[in-house]
Amino acid sequence: MKLIPTLVVSCLGLVAPSAVAQDPKIVLTHLRGNVYVVEDYFYSKENSVVYVGDSSVTIVGATWSPESSRLLAVEIGKVTQKPIAEVIDTNYHPDRAGGNAYFKGIGAKIVSIRMTRDLLALHWDEMVRYVQKAIPSYPTLPLVLPDKTFPGDFELQGGRVKAIYLGPSHTADGVFVFFPEEKVLYGNCILKEQLGNLDFADVAEYPRTLQKLKQLNLGFTTIVAGHWSALHGPELIDQYLKLLATNHGNVRASQPK
Repeated sequence: MKLIPTLVVSCLGLVAPSAVAQDPKIVLTHLRGNVYVVEDYFYSKENSVVYVGDSSVTIVGATWSPESSRLLAVEIGKVTQKPIAEVIDTNYHPDRAGGNAYFKGIGAKIVSIRMTRDLLALHWDEMVRYVQKAIPSYPTLPLVLPDKTFPGDFELQGGRVKAIYLGPSHTADGVFVFFPEEKVLYGNCILKEQLGNLDFADVAEYPRTLQKLKQLNLGFTTIVAGHWSALHGPELIDQYLKLLATNHGNVRASQPK
């Protein structure tokens, strides 16, 4: 896999070092029902989701690092004493799997689709070096693989947290996560208000994957985007499709081989 450093905000969260937050923090905000939005200001802002279930907590996106994950656990502890039972790696990039070691260390299970585990095993060290080219302060983290994997779609919390894989997009493996009771969709790195980094995207399949999402008619009223501002309506899908169409001639896929 050829690595191309990108010094602009991307869905890996890459920015020029001067743009990295001087006071990194984790902000946990209640959205509705059992869903909380995580805004992670380490390195470059990324957004994740926490679901507080009847007896345990599910985290969607492991955040950037063990340090950011530890602070997220502190914030969760302010709203519930229920244990963190599982963490979903929503793709194999460091902003979604960098906190695996901390969460595994406190007894949580790391879960993902099988493709994410395979890509982590193949490319983790390369991805860390990729981030470090833009953010030299990013730590050299060891590979921590998921404890449990699924061939495709899976459900947690008795079906109230649904991970959905529809095909290649920002990465080959990225999943959406749907919360049917709250009518909330986590868009992962796949959906956001700017085009972001397409170095690892399949730009031919990306629009098809988003059309499949629309065809599911899930009925969500809110999308939590993976980067930039967190909260959007369902129109974010069409907005991102327009961004892809406008920029199609200027980008090339650089998917892991």
